[in-house]
Amino acid sequence: MSRLVKLSASKKHNMPDFKILGNVPSEISRKINDLILIKNENDIVNIIDHINSIVECKIYNVSVDTWTEPFESDWKRNSDYDKPTCGIFLVSNGTAQLHVDKEEHNLLADKLCFVNEWCTHRLVSTSTSPLTMLLAQFNWDSEIHGK
Repeated sequence: MSRLVKLSASKKHNMPDFKILGNVPSEISRKINDLILIKNENDIVNIIDHINSIVECKIYNVSVDTWTEPFESDWKRNSDYDKPTCGIFLVSNGTAQLHVDKEEHNLLADKLCFVNEWCTHRLVSTSTSPLTMLLAQFNWDSEIHGK
């Protein structure tokens, strides 16, 4: 039943399961890496403002994380069908995969991606190289994002 509800809600809001929103300049990725490597927090507002301009709304629940070992996150899904929410993934160093329902998407450096949080999804990294990424959320607005 929840699959039918998800499909209906996604169609109503013209909301894809996954999408690459575009590229960010390598300078933004460098600033994200600097948050971890040298604890330089001076550019946080600049990073968020740049992503807001691409997404065309304010992002929230912003975090920057780094992993040094392979991992698989738990499967997640948001069942609040009254509020269309998207998760943002921006790899600034390394590579990862985003499993969305039965599909797998490669997350590459400097590519701003989102997932429809009504979909079952998890983050996977099989590499032993460090992975650094910015994670955030935004509220989907079909008038802005459903073009």
